[in-house]
Amino acid sequence: MLTQDSIIIRFYSELVWYSKTINMKKITILCLLLVSAIASFCQQDAPKTTVTHIDLLKKSKQQKTFAWVLAGVSTISFGKALVDFADEDLFSEEYVHSYGLSVGVGLASLAGSIVLFVASGRNKRKAKAASAFLNMEKVPVLQGTSFINQSFPVIGVKIKI
Repeated sequence: MLTQDSIIIRFYSELVWYSKTINMKKITILCLLLVSAIASFCQQDAPKTTVTHIDLLKKSKQQKTFAWVLAGVSTISFGKALVDFADEDLFSEEYVHSYGLSVGVGLASLAGSIVLFVASGRNKRKAKAASAFLNMEKVPVLQGTSFINQSFPVIGVKIKI
């Protein structure tokens, strides 16, 4: 008959306790492995680059240059269409296709140049507008007998005149 003090019951209770600790160790190790696996497959966020007024002015200039190129293409295309329209054999098959192609290219390049002129003006206005910023700056501070560089936050407002 089994009593409370029998060897089998004590051995069984020791076995249950031992198996619980082994299971907890396995669960803990498994959780740590999962966390490390998840962290190793995550992507790092790329640092956001701030756009300065110099970048905006450069972008504005490039957009305006390309807008003028497209305006020139549209002028040339409309001029070619006008020459084709003034031709005496207007309704022949080759002139109709040439006239339609010239007008289509002219309209597309005119629309593109208008969009680029508007975007160029918007970028130039952004570059000339006031802007607020927050930076960390280092200043040499006398500590004891030596200078150390100490960082402190700076809040500022830039106003373009």
